[in-house]
Amino acid sequence: MIRTAWIWVLGCILSSVAGTAQLAITEVFPAASTNGAPALHGDWWELTNFGSSPIDLTGYRFNDSNGGLTNGVVSLDGITIEAGESIVFLEQNVTTGLPSVDDFRTWWGTALPANLRIFGYATNNIGLSGSGDAIRLWNASATEEADTVAEASFGAATPGVGFTYDPATGVFGSASAAGGPGVLAAAENGDLGSPGSTTGTVPLALTQQPQGTVVNPLAAATFTVAAHGMPRPRVTWEFQGSALASGFGFTLRIAEAKAGNVGSYRAVLDNGLTRIISDSASLALTEQPTPPAFTLLPTSATNFPGGTVTFTALATGVPPPTYQWFHGNAAMDGATNATLTLTNLTPTLAGTYRIEATNPSGSASASVELTLLAKPDLRITEVASSAALDADFQTVFGFSKQDWWEVTSFAPTPISLLGWRFDDNSASLGNAYTITNDVTILPGESVVFVEVLLPEQFRKWWGEANLPAGLKIVSYSGSGLGLSSGGDAVRLWNATTTSSADPIASADFGPASPGISFNYNPATGVFGDKSVLGQNGVIAAESAASGGQDIGSPGRIREGADPVLPPIVSATLANGQVKVRFQGQKGRTYQLQSNGILDGSSWSTLGSPTTASEAGPIELTVDTAAGPIGFLRVVAQ
Repeated sequence: MIRTAWIWVLGCILSSVAGTAQLAITEVFPAASTNGAPALHGDWWELTNFGSSPIDLTGYRFNDSNGGLTNGVVSLDGITIEAGESIVFLEQNVTTGLPSVDDFRTWWGTALPANLRIFGYATNNIGLSGSGDAIRLWNASATEEADTVAEASFGAATPGVGFTYDPATGVFGSASAAGGPGVLAAAENGDLGSPGSTTGTVPLALTQQPQGTVVNPLAAATFTVAAHGMPRPRVTWEFQGSALASGFGFTLRIAEAKAGNVGSYRAVLDNGLTRIISDSASLALTEQPTPPAFTLLPTSATNFPGGTVTFTALATGVPPPTYQWFHGNAAMDGATNATLTLTNLTPTLAGTYRIEATNPSGSASASVELTLLAKPDLRITEVASSAALDADFQTVFGFSKQDWWEVTSFAPTPISLLGWRFDDNSASLGNAYTITNDVTILPGESVVFVEVLLPEQFRKWWGEANLPAGLKIVSYSGSGLGLSSGGDAVRLWNATTTSSADPIASADFGPASPGISFNYNPATGVFGDKSVLGQNGVIAAESAASGGQDIGSPGRIREGADPVLPPIVSATLANGQVKVRFQGQKGRTYQLQSNGILDGSSWSTLGSPTTASEAGPIELTVDTAAGPIGFLRVVAQ
């Protein structure tokens, strides 16, 4: 489960908000069990006023974890939340305005509180991701993103189950359980939640006091408190009686402790109902000279050419140490900071890096390795951005058609996609979706990514018999990830790149024809033509309800075969024979060719072609008795 742990760092620009602490986000529902018939079921969240007075929400704003005060923020106007009231905010489609408030009431049934107020909001940018997200609420006067008056983070959701807070501790992120306090089963599909009701306040109580500490000069120092309570308390950290920072963070971190930081610290917790002051804790600096010692060791990295890596270390000592980075045994010019960043990586930058920390009392060093990999040959081989119009589909199948796209591996080895990221034509790593599924794409394999739908729904749409056995289908959702039928793109980055301009695979496409995907031609290697029934493995989805049939080739790029992979060859010379070895693909034919000069055109065929009956090693032999061979290559078909 994901929870937000805010850490205030001295030296940053921090602001204090005189917020209305009685407000709390008390429930979030990011993944309904279905988005289909008999009524539309959308994302929603709940806000509760635990105070004794009404609060005018005019000018208040909210967003998810990706957006801030400007990017897609939703503003509230004309809403006053009464004392003790819980209200629901329901996400609606920006075009259709669905689901409606009536849809919501039908969904959850007559067990809803009779006086529950539900407010719809429509936006292209905010979507509560079922893989983990957050809701953040600001008042009308907030100018900094950290100035929230209420916030709640949640991890990966179980479809049909909402998130709420622990009635014993007030900590948000617990999944609603059948039979739990206030939890009801929705009239449609039995989803579990408690819209419009809560388990009430949780008394504010300090469960951990801050502890004093002694650190080396310029070392980091932290003070931490822990507390139970609902509403969640704001924490104001004080130094020598003066306020430093206010927010929802329970930890104060001093990045580099100096003489001016020595003194007494305490935390003041206030949730609008109760105010608690913690014990004081002191910070002191050591005075005895000490040799350097690393408190943060750098971590080895693996990346691709063109990428960026950052190595970070931190050492303490008295007096504070100086730093020098080495590549191999050579000192690097200007590399005298604790952090080393390498950009636009090339093979010459691979190898061992060492950082040395030195002061008059001694030195310490730490080493890391930078490994560069060849960029894997992954290609976007299909995109479907506009499904065929089918008025009865949702009624018959219980869900609506969604965008999807496909990536195929032309690489010779398996590749884990865990942590990889993708986006549409905005091509922004900052807004990209991160793949949290532990999915590995095998040589020649195609993996399908589908928006919102579960894998079993996608299979039902296209027909189990039409899809390759074992097809991997990854569901995703999030703000700004929809594929426009008017033209768009898919960009795929690995887990380590830091440049939006350095994708592993990308594909652009123009205006779509309803129900027809954009496909990849395995003969030419070109993406972007519209699918044609019967060509390159294209089939018709079997689940059309009233003639609105879609065509595409999800999970394959040609009929009955994997894409041809370039063989990785090795060669040995012994007893007048050259033996060429490589891994063959089942059903592929291989031909050995030679060329006296590497001019790219005059290749001669050697021997007969070899067809692999099964996947496995292949060995081709050339006799050198006839004369010089020159260059050799293997052609796969």
